[in-house]
Amino acid sequence: MVISLDIRIYIGRSNSVGRRSNGTKTLRFLKFKTDEANHTGFLGPSGFGKTTVMRGLVEAIWTAFLQKGIRPFIFVFERKIDISKSEKIKEIYIKETNKYSDEMLMKKYGKKTWNYVKQYVNLLNKYPTQLGAIGDFAFGFPNILGKYYKIKNNNSILGDFGLSLKSFPVRRIVFRPRRPLKLIQIDNGWDTEVVEGKIAYKDIPYSILENIGSVSGGTVYGRRLYRIWELEKVRDPDKVLELALQYEKKPDDPSMTYLSIEEIMQRIKLDPLFTPNNDESFLKFLTNKKINVIDFSQNSDLTTLEEMVIFKMIVEKMVNVAMKLRIPVFFVVDEVQNIMTHPIGRWALDKIMREGRSLGITLIYATQYLQGIRDKKVLVNGTSHFGIVGKIASREDYKLLSSIIPDIDEDMLLDECSNIDEFENLRNKLRFKGYFSYGKVFTEWIRYRPPQSL
Repeated sequence: MVISLDIRIYIGRSNSVGRRSNGTKTLRFLKFKTDEANHTGFLGPSGFGKTTVMRGLVEAIWTAFLQKGIRPFIFVFERKIDISKSEKIKEIYIKETNKYSDEMLMKKYGKKTWNYVKQYVNLLNKYPTQLGAIGDFAFGFPNILGKYYKIKNNNSILGDFGLSLKSFPVRRIVFRPRRPLKLIQIDNGWDTEVVEGKIAYKDIPYSILENIGSVSGGTVYGRRLYRIWELEKVRDPDKVLELALQYEKKPDDPSMTYLSIEEIMQRIKLDPLFTPNNDESFLKFLTNKKINVIDFSQNSDLTTLEEMVIFKMIVEKMVNVAMKLRIPVFFVVDEVQNIMTHPIGRWALDKIMREGRSLGITLIYATQYLQGIRDKKVLVNGTSHFGIVGKIASREDYKLLSSIIPDIDEDMLLDECSNIDEFENLRNKLRFKGYFSYGKVFTEWIRYRPPQSL
């Protein structure tokens, strides 16, 4: 059982005096209590670095908890791959090898890291259409970009924050994989383990059957299937068909009702997402020995409904784990609006918000806009800390935040740009910078901690 502890999470650099000063001399830490929720939201326009900031925060959480001898459960729901990462790696490799010897580069980046980069670039050149799809949360691949690129004082981006290249242990769960698992692993670094996720028959909700067969609740076969699958809890397709056949007046010449049920059961049996073996359920892969990346990116072939069902299953599982074992749990959700638009997703998020505070379950999320999100006030009111990456993009969002955070002001609102060049200059100037509101009572300018992984 985990006792109450204060965990200091390294989030960036700010100024020790001026609340609005752009100085960034002082390290900033966010204090987390292990027996409380610390829901944290990040808001900002596209391209200002919200996802990168969240990756750095996850690394800081993992590092800080391990230093206290605690292994938290961390679940990152990844939505995108980033092709530009592989292109930048190739560019850095070409420039660095033309400038320095192999020995010098191993000293600069580390022997293991540079050897992996060399192998990776060779594989990219050999298999250009199969590789090069690195995830937004490639924790298993050290951030050579952060080591290569310099800032004004000639420090690397990582060096300026007192950080070094590092990979983190990851278990990446992919559903109906569109590429071989080995290729996904190579793209995401040597510390990445990739497994195929499946849903056990016993865990398939009736809503998925409805979606597979376009079942209408008013049809005879819809009511019959609902009774067998949902009410009687028969979750074996063959046994479902046995019971469905008992309803038939002429078993040797079954009706369209039976044939419709048979088609759905056949599709369940043939679909690689589903398994009759409970031990093959993706829930068996969830671990606190590694960071769990739930791959909802282009690597997985899932419908929105299936994503929401998987999300709900993980939430329900972890609520039970938190109640029994008192292990801290973190849910990291990029583009949270995608989950808030679906009733199953809203139910799962509401469960985190309601039960997380007493169980030590924390939600960390990001979105471009709060406006348009259903139940946004519930989400905002339940959020303990707010990070603004860049500026607030919407005046409606500014009004909402200023109604609950007393020191939010119009300096944080994005000015209207007159042309694309002006916008690009602003984005480059504010990338990975912004404001952070601690407990919604104190807000300051901050440069966010960069991630040590790619």
